[in-house]
Amino acid sequence: MDSTPKTLKEIAQAASDNNGGARGRQLGRIAERSGLTLSYTTVDRILAGTYTSRPSRKTLEALAKLSGVPVADVYRAAKEELPQARLADQLPPDVDSLTPEQRKVIIDIARVFLKENRTIHQLETELAGTTQDDYRLAAREPDNEIGLDQLPEEP
Repeated sequence: MDSTPKTLKEIAQAASDNNGGARGRQLGRIAERSGLTLSYTTVDRILAGTYTSRPSRKTLEALAKLSGVPVADVYRAAKEELPQARLADQLPPDVDSLTPEQRKVIIDIARVFLKENRTIHQLETELAGTTQDDYRLAAREPDNEIGLDQLPEEP
């Protein structure tokens, strides 16, 4: 049977268990001694099941290290994309020879993509809370309680 934690709460609990039941500030200090960053309020909220924010990369990596759970599994539990290699490390060697205008274009494009990704993430989060009834209404599937003559006209 696979006992790998599947939720962020289970991973935070494993981090606590692996460190003598440490929670909150104590777990944050343990993380700090290991060169990691873990906010005690964040870990307390995760453990309580009341965390609704988007965890930072540093938080996820600290939880992975402290829990012994692979980083990829922690990101999956947080419903976050596993970071790729740093973009700056992937740029061609002569990238520093770009003109100021060319650099601005590249930076502006990156900002647009990042903004769009945040919007997509927000919409996916909202969609995750959508009920099956919302889908039925959106698709205008037949509903026995609504007669065909009561449906709105198609545009």
